Amino acid sequence: MQKRYVTILFAVIFFDSCVHARPAETVPTPSGLISPAAQELAKLKGQVMSADYRADLKELARLQNELAQWPKDRELAYLARYWDGFASWRIAINGANHDMKPEEITKNLKSASASFYRAIQLKDDFADAYAAASSINGWLAKIQMDSDHDMVAVTERVSLAYALLARATKLEPANPRVLWIQGGFLQFAPGGSLERAIEVYRQMLEQAERRSVDMTSPLPDWGRPEALMSLAYAHLSQTPPDLALARDEASNALKLVPEWSYLRDTLMPQIEQRLRAAQ
Repeated sequence: MQKRYVTILFAVIFFDSCVHARPAETVPTPSGLISPAAQELAKLKGQVMSADYRADLKELARLQNELAQWPKDRELAYLARYWDGFASWRIAINGANHDMKPEEITKNLKSASASFYRAIQLKDDFADAYAAASSINGWLAKIQMDSDHDMVAVTERVSLAYALLARATKLEPANPRVLWIQGGFLQFAPGGSLERAIEVYRQMLEQAERRSVDMTSPLPDWGRPEALMSLAYAHLSQTPPDLALARDEASNALKLVPEWSYLRDTLMPQIEQRLRAAQ
């Protein structure tokens, strides 16, 4: 059975209640860091993002190892830990979409969560790390539930995931990457709402478009392609689906990231197949 990439991305769906974001605020994009160490870390950020989109697991593993040993700049250590965790997170996501063994997925998720916790320890107002860690814990809760049905452990993971997302939302309610996790919950959680998820994805897209992407900065600034992908998947999932809109959104995401293997090889063919069947 084909694994649902988007469902995996949004492991936060296992929360038992929803975090309601405050009205969107305009958060100025940081001007970027210009030290040699920051420039080196920004280069690694770009490499990690590219490897993720290409689903290059070997390259992600290599970059994760390099980032885990980052000794360059104590001031930037929280960002090194974030991108270290991001690489492990995306190894798990892409690996799950390519038949990675469950124990390997769990290993990478736990490695990712440890790195995100370290980033939070180093910078306790870093919303991106809280949001990413919340998703990791939601996914680990699902794995725990499927493997041994230990509901005490599941509840513990879910509660932690909820608390992490609540903290991220309080810190930066308009952060596109925080909104991404919220939208996923609304789309996939029992009792959720696809319509509300689409509203959050649209808000995410709006916020991402208002913020610049600076590949010379090591700060996280991804989100616009992910918002378009999420909207495309959501419109494909509607009853009835809005196939034309889904195709437009997926096409626009591919224009931004032509190398995104999931969009190019999985989601777009699914949309086109449905369009042909509807003719």
